[in-house]
Amino acid sequence: LIYDAAGKDATKVFDPIHPKDIMDKLLKPSLTMGMVDTATIKPEHVSQPEAKKPAPKKPVKKTETGGEEDTVAEFVKPPLAAMLNTFDFES
Repeated sequence: LIYDAAGKDATKVFDPIHPKDIMDKLLKPSLTMGMVDTATIKPEHVSQPEAKKPAPKKPVKKTETGGEEDTVAEFVKPPLAAMLNTFDFES
């Protein structure tokens, strides 16, 4: 993230993985430079999240138990937004 968005506006990449109040908690007021006029930001200076690639289809395993055939689906990771971090417990 840091190297890919170096020198660019990384808001679209940063926001989905950080709590909304992270900057208020960690950035000292003396280091805040002020608000940015969004009209002055050129498209080439905005870092875009990587395009989502469709997940490859995984084969479904079939098992037989007691003469019956059961279908077992592969484990799928939950979306990042569904996960908790330490800030969720501290707020």
